[in-house]
Parts: sequence; structure tokens; C-alpha cells
Amino acid sequence: MPQSPDPGERTTAETSRRPRVLAVGAYERDNFGDLLFLLVTERYLTDADVVATAPFSADMTELLDREVAAYGPLLRDEPFDVVWTVGGQVGGTDLRSAFRMSAPPETYRVFQRSSAEEQARMLREAVGDVPVVSPYIPSLAQFPKNAGAISVLNSVGVSGIRGAKPSRREKLVALLRGQTFISVRDKESSDYLNELGIEHRLVPDAVHAISLLRPAERNPRSDVAIVQGSRAIFGKLGHANVAAKLVESEHLKGLRIRFLLAGAASGHDSFEDCQAIVDHARRLSPTIDIGIITDRRPYDLVDHMRQARVVIGTSLHVRIIACSYGVPRVTLSRTKPTRYARVWDPDMPFDVSLDELDSAIGRALANAERPEVLKRSQELSRLAHENLTDLADRVLTMARTQTDADRQARAELRRQVHTAMLAERARQEDVQRLERELEQARKELAAIRSSRGYRLLARGARVSRAIRRSLARAKRASRGSTADSGR
Repeated sequence: MPQSPDPGERTTAETSRRPRVLAVGAYERDNFGDLLFLLVTERYLTDADVVATAPFSADMTELLDREVAAYGPLLRDEPFDVVWTVGGQVGGTDLRSAFRMSAPPETYRVFQRSSAEEQARMLREAVGDVPVVSPYIPSLAQFPKNAGAISVLNSVGVSGIRGAKPSRREKLVALLRGQTFISVRDKESSDYLNELGIEHRLVPDAVHAISLLRPAERNPRSDVAIVQGSRAIFGKLGHANVAAKLVESEHLKGLRIRFLLAGAASGHDSFEDCQAIVDHARRLSPTIDIGIITDRRPYDLVDHMRQARVVIGTSLHVRIIACSYGVPRVTLSRTKPTRYARVWDPDMPFDVSLDELDSAIGRALANAERPEVLKRSQELSRLAHENLTDLADRVLTMARTQTDADRQARAELRRQVHTAMLAERARQEDVQRLERELEQARKELAAIRSSRGYRLLARGARVSRAIRRSLARAKRASRGSTADSGR
């Protein structure tokens, strides 16, 4: 009789199979940085079957040539070898804010007008009626078929977890502790993970690798200046002010100015803002060559930026694309790209005010001609490429060779982390309950002390003590007088 194979061993057919990878990201909406995370990551996972998913399903055929499924039902119903979050600020984003950026405007207006109960129902339906702790970090412990899957967080930012409410922060930290591989792109996230004692890599954003996947030479004689800005920042600066600075800029004279939207989803960029600035600029200078790029496909936007003479923006990935191709770049004041540029791309101007724009453009154009600046840009692309190559190799090798015991061990680890989190939360709830009870007792005691009855009682007690003291003195005096008369 032939012997059954050892459950801990894998046959040649099993080790050569194509692993199933569930790729998770914010590509249910129009934001080219998130879409590029998917397109870049897929190029390193060609030996796997990749399924692109997001917290909510969406038809992204126009931008990605595919429909994007909601990951919840897939994790519930189908086993995957790997669950890979492809990048972005995943730490501070909750389900409600993800829904706000992803839902059609009319749907979100209905959501805002709804009761709390109805809002909860709408969110449950949107994710496929499955538990969601974090929209971009699936809680695998809650999906039995995938509780033991290999998990990857790559090119992410998680420092936003610091600012979460304690109960939510505990859940998010538990998710971090259950990850197989983590790579972060910003020092603040790395510092936070170091504090938590969680192993990780600090490497440049994955999108830096795009110039190695789609090589192209920079055109230093280009006559195009790309301008991008978020709705919030253009609104704060003022359309007329932005237009005036573009028209006045000596370094932009003779260039065709083209506005580009990094994202057209809610809370990102706006065609209306760009058009308002264009209209102001044309009134100030009727001969100015200024317009708006209407392309929305991610690689089309990349091509516009890599062919530009200079790129001005507020988006982190607008800066990263320009950096990857060695294009001069200027980033207006905004926290996320400022933090990133300070660590990875300090050679080109960042945290620039509107009044400093023209001089910053001049510095960017000059610095682009320095060989060491181009070399540092190329180094960022190399580091991102090597991290993705190594990570994909390690993950897919592990997926092909993993045993049932390996999956069970990962599932058990996640259960232990989840159990420890619940125990810690219960302890904290007990402490908070005792603190509330103590505070209530203090308030009740203060109320009693301030009441008229308490004041009368306290006064009576003071009078009683005074009488007792007087009687004691009288008794001592009487005993002394008796003793004297006896002598």
C-alpha cells in the first residue's frame, strides 16, 4: 500500500504552483497614488494570481481596466495564500473616512442625513456585511479561511494610530502585531513601530520604482510646467492668489502651465478649483498659455509629469513621480510630503509658501543640473525596487512552501494577540470603572459637605468638641482646687 504524504511536506507540483494574493488598497476611488501602488506592486508579483480588492467594491474599468471587489466577502468565502496591503496612510484612516472619500457625492449626502443606526447599516452593506477593524488592514483572525494567511503591509504609514482613541488603537496595534512583513516609508511610522517592538523595514515609497519599470529620459528643454494642488490647500491659499503667483513667476515665463489632478475623488483635487485659477490667470495675463489636463489613467498622468520642465504640487506622489524621473520639483506646504521630503528627498524645495514659489522654482531648476542630486533620486528608485523584489521573492517562496502547520501557527499567533488585546482592554475598562466610581464618590462627598444639613452638623460637632474641651478644663481645674484645700 502506498504511503500517504507527510502533511508537513509539499510535492513539486505544490511548490511550483501560483500563489493566490489578495491585494488590498484604496483603489476603489480616483487617486492616482493609490492606483499606482497596485500597478507597481503587480509588476513584482507576476508569478502569482493577484486579486485587486478594496474595502468597497467599485467599477474601475475606466482607470484600471477592471472591477475592484470588496475584500471582506472574498476573505470570508475563499482561501488566499497572501494578503498584501499595497501602501498608503493606513494607520489613521477609519471606515467612515474611507467611505466619505470613496462613495459618490449623492450617496454620502444621504449617509450624512441618516441616523446613527442607518449609517451603521450603510457601512455594513458597503463592506459586504463582514467585520472591519481597519479599512486597509484586514483583520485576518476574524476570517477562519484566512486566519493563517501570510500578511504584508508594504510602503505604509502607521503613525496615525497614535492619535486614535484608546479602544481603537488597541485593535490596530493588535493587527500590526499579527503581520508577517511590514515596510514603512516614513520615519514617524518607523519610530512608532520601534516603540511597540514590532519588526519592520524603513524604505522609500514603492512608487519610486516606477522609473525602473517604465524607463524614460528627462527632457530638460521641456516647455511644460505641471501644477497640482488639493482642494483644501487651493481653497486656503485663494484661487486669485495662486493665479497671481503663477503669472508673476519669472521662472515660469515662456512655459505652458498645465494643471493636473492627482485625485478626483472626494476630499482630493477639484476640476472646479483648477478652472477658477485658470480663469483668474487669463484675466491677469490674456496671453498666458494655461490649461487643465483631463487625463485620469495613472500611467497617462505619470507621462505628463516625467515630460515636464518642472512639477509643482501638494501631493506626495506627484513629488515621488517627479523624483523618480529626476524632474525638478517644488512642494507647497503640507505635513505629509514635508515629513517625507525631509528624510528622503531634501535636495528639492518643500514646505514652500506661496510667496516663496518663484524662488523655489529657481532652486529646483538649478539643483536638477547637479549630478549628485540626480544620483540620490536614482538611489531612491533602486532602494524601492530592491525592497519590492526581495519582499515578493520571500513572500511567494513562503507561500509555495508553507505547510498546514505554518498556517495554523500564524492563525494561533493572531488569536493570541487578539486574546491579549481583549484581556488588556478588559483590565483598562476595570480601571476606568473604578476611576469613575471614585470620582462619583468624591462628587457625592463634596455635595454632602456643601449641603446646609452638613454645615449645621459640622457646626454642632465643633460646638460639641468645644464644650467637651471646656468641661475637661473645668474638671482639671476642680481637681486642682480640691487638692489645694486638702493641704
